[in-house]
Amino acid sequence: MSIAEVFNPMILLGVFVAGGLGSMLRVAISKFSGYWPWGILIGNVVASFFAGWAVTSFAEDVTWVAILVVGLAGGLSTFSSWAAGAVQLVAKDRPLAATLYTVVTVIFSSTAAWFGLLLGSTLIY
Repeated sequence: MSIAEVFNPMILLGVFVAGGLGSMLRVAISKFSGYWPWGILIGNVVASFFAGWAVTSFAEDVTWVAILVVGLAGGLSTFSSWAAGAVQLVAKDRPLAATLYTVVTVIFSSTAAWFGLLLGSTLIY
């Protein structure tokens, strides 16, 4: 992607709108919690799967990759909320829960991204 494409107003607007939608979805699902902050975990896993799928499915169109991955998936997933959730578990004297939450988030999100890549490549070929 060239500098001109990065600063293309339509791409920036698309990322802005899609990021806002992803963030609104994240706020809605972040209300689900229990032993772990389930909503944030689910949002990160779903966003990772979606990003993997979008990168493969729109490999030839950097505009849609930017809008869908940076915007929508970026708004839905969140490193800061994940970190805050883990820190809150530690603050509540639940270090094992925090550790498991971190490990599960990394493994599930990475696996979901891989499955998304597989699905995208399967649908293309």
